[in-house]
Amino acid sequence: MNNLSSQAMRAALPILLATTLGGAALAADEGTPCAALAGVAAFDTIVSRAEEMPAADGLPAYCLVQGVIEPRVGAEGRTFGTGFELRLPRDWSGRFLFQGGGGWDGSVDPSVGVIDRTKPEDTALGRGFAVVNTDAGHTGNSATDGWFGIDMKARQDNGYNSVRLVTERAKALIARHYGTGPERSYFFGCSNGGRQGMVAAVRTPGEFDGIVSGAPAFDLTPSIIAWNWNTRALMEAAPKDADGAPIASQAFSDAELEMISHAAVAACDAEDGAEDGNVFRPAQCAFDPAVLQCEGDKTEQCLSAAQVSALQKIQQGPKDSSGELLYTGWPLADMEGKSGMRAWMLGSSPTAESNARGFSFSQGWMRTVGSTPPRPDFDAMEFDIDDRDFLMANAPIFAATSTDYQAFRDHGGKILWWHGNADPAFSVRHFLSWYADFRDANPAAGDFSRLFLVPGMHHCSGGPGLVSFDSLSPIVDWVEKGTAPDQIMASVPGGDASQNRPLCNYPAYAQPSESGKGFTCRE
Repeated sequence: MNNLSSQAMRAALPILLATTLGGAALAADEGTPCAALAGVAAFDTIVSRAEEMPAADGLPAYCLVQGVIEPRVGAEGRTFGTGFELRLPRDWSGRFLFQGGGGWDGSVDPSVGVIDRTKPEDTALGRGFAVVNTDAGHTGNSATDGWFGIDMKARQDNGYNSVRLVTERAKALIARHYGTGPERSYFFGCSNGGRQGMVAAVRTPGEFDGIVSGAPAFDLTPSIIAWNWNTRALMEAAPKDADGAPIASQAFSDAELEMISHAAVAACDAEDGAEDGNVFRPAQCAFDPAVLQCEGDKTEQCLSAAQVSALQKIQQGPKDSSGELLYTGWPLADMEGKSGMRAWMLGSSPTAESNARGFSFSQGWMRTVGSTPPRPDFDAMEFDIDDRDFLMANAPIFAATSTDYQAFRDHGGKILWWHGNADPAFSVRHFLSWYADFRDANPAAGDFSRLFLVPGMHHCSGGPGLVSFDSLSPIVDWVEKGTAPDQIMASVPGGDASQNRPLCNYPAYAQPSESGKGFTCRE
């Protein structure tokens, strides 16, 4: 078991189980089919808890299974293992769903499979799916905690291996519990979960019949470089503290972000044929923030030259000294609000120590996750984009950039992507650049794939746009009924029916119907 002696394993196991599963005890309801799952489930897997749970809080009655795969002692004597939680509904539909993770994972979340984050009561578990999720091979203090990067196997587990392990063990447990394996298997994730779905389609193409990949972190290492680029661009426009250090969060006020966002929407809205506040075509948006630059002294109604320059760098994306573009930059429409640029690029820290999510992720990545050997004291603000080989060497472990989906297609698999047009974490333009390559590499891409762009949506949730929609039902109908989705109806939370629009199979987008009533999908 990973070259760990039996004596060391016995000593480490209580710590591993307590760390990964919160010290969950073995099932108390011994003798039930659920409790029979407790114990050693496979040569490398231990189920520490298997307990019948009554219907409550909108969830059906289910068997709760928690365990750890490949428990071991790794680098620096630390404990590792791929923790998982599987919920098996009493009234099972025959379907299995893998609930993708987020950030660097590091925790086992409740396996319920929330379908629309604006409607958390609607879950895959509630619809009769058996649902599993994983911590991806380690435990962490937060989704940005990259300490696990000190261990090379932990990197591989986080990058691609844990999804395979958990899928295989979950299906085996399902078969033991119900007497038969799942009839249909689905993957459903956003962000790193979206990346995990893409990895599964390429690395284990026969495991899933349908995959929903939202706002995927598919090109992770260049994203890290881009987040670092954004933070440094903002610092050039930020005021300084008493020691002369820039305070990135103050580069733009919330009022200025709103002004920029509204100006970008106004410049790009009509590109889709309707001036309704929705930007359906982000790749065609050619907004130049220079139109907001002050002609004289700086006021709240205009931007300084330094602010304009920072925005232009963010729109462009990171380039090295030779002019090579490493990551396609961001559009600026709909980026206002707490979950927009404020959260991912600027942060809210009143000091020179940035707490923007992008910077927090990039700092940990450059120190431990993506650097061999780890550089625990590395200052991301000293990163030289021309000296990036130490990061790029590890990029394949986490990348989901392959366009080879032939085996997945041959298996009969279907994949549905969606991406927020105002995503401040992963640029929709960068994904569209990859998607063009994917389409070129797969002439029959339309037979097994769909992409839906979401106006006004931030990263996985939030934003002022059409952020409420169900992407699970379309993939199920496609897999099980052969009905390929050409549109998904979406709404603005708290809005009225007149604001509803169809999300369209890219490159089609919602345009006013010829009758003048409602919207239709056309290219």
